[in-house]
Amino acid sequence: MNLDTYQPRVSAQLVTDYYPNGKRAGESRTITCPYCRTQHSHGAMLGHRSAHCTDYVAKRHQVVDPRDTRHTPGYVLCDPAEPVNWQLEYVYGQLFVLRSKYRRLRAEHQRMQPLGAREKRVKENLGNEIACIATVLRKAGVVL
Repeated sequence: MNLDTYQPRVSAQLVTDYYPNGKRAGESRTITCPYCRTQHSHGAMLGHRSAHCTDYVAKRHQVVDPRDTRHTPGYVLCDPAEPVNWQLEYVYGQLFVLRSKYRRLRAEHQRMQPLGAREKRVKENLGNEIACIATVLRKAGVVL
């Protein structure tokens, strides 16, 4: 599976927006982002959208590391009634985040130059975490 080009499909609920004075403002679509797992709001049209994942949202909700939700290929807004396995599409988004985490930790691990015993243990533990993530990604058929 090529996560660089795959765009997960998400169930987009149509909601009516109102101004503070109670007048109807229009319609929009709300989704649960497959990358950062927070609520995003888009225009009422269905189709491809870019993700709204930001450092502020990711840090505020402490859902994922904001560095792992950057540079996503976006997603496709779909009608909730479509016959799609929404959980599987959500997992594809999470695989993208996990692969980003793998690449970030691997680069950090390669930069580490431990001097003392504590730093060596930290590097070893980081290496074990990287190996576990790599195992999960390989089982899912993701190209590292």
